[in-house]
Amino acid sequence: LVDTFDLIYESFNKALEENKKRVLTKGEFKEYLFGKPVDSTLPELIGVSSREEVKKILKDFERHWFMDLEKVKIFKHVLLTLNQLKLRGSKLGVVSTSPRGVIRETLKTVGIYELFDVLIGEEDVQFKKPHHEPVSTALKMIDTPPGEAIFVGDTVYDMMAGKEAGCYTVLLLNGHNKDVLASFKPDKTITSVKELLELT
Repeated sequence: LVDTFDLIYESFNKALEENKKRVLTKGEFKEYLFGKPVDSTLPELIGVSSREEVKKILKDFERHWFMDLEKVKIFKHVLLTLNQLKLRGSKLGVVSTSPRGVIRETLKTVGIYELFDVLIGEEDVQFKKPHHEPVSTALKMIDTPPGEAIFVGDTVYDMMAGKEAGCYTVLLLNGHNKDVLASFKPDKTITSVKELLELT
């Protein structure tokens, strides 16, 4: 939906610098943190010693994220596609490993918040992706059986969570995730979000 990679990377490294931790290369960030539960991967990656320290880094990350939120850009064809799906009666949701407030403000910034029926953030579930719980929780909230749902994502964790929840999985290829196909075979692969209109 939204191109967040560079801003998340920049905000995260600013938070690490503030907390006197080494910054990450883009390769490290992409492999170990992007689209993954940060609280479980960060300690080993940079040697954070306590949960409180992780919380502090994440809080600082959110502060930098909100300060630079205007840099977020919506991907091409997203607004058109979401509007068309809503006109067809589709229920739409977002499932993320980010805090719900970050998701909400990001969607508001690019003008698509009102199009979604449900948002699932890290605080809404006990288990994060690749566990199915976030996806299953979203489906329950919009009263949709898994077999009737299409779960779209751009990471291996997205695909694993969607598959485990029983959804039809669609991998949206972008400039950061061509390697996903090497480790997971989704039900469908697309290169533009507008291709979803052919599936509904």
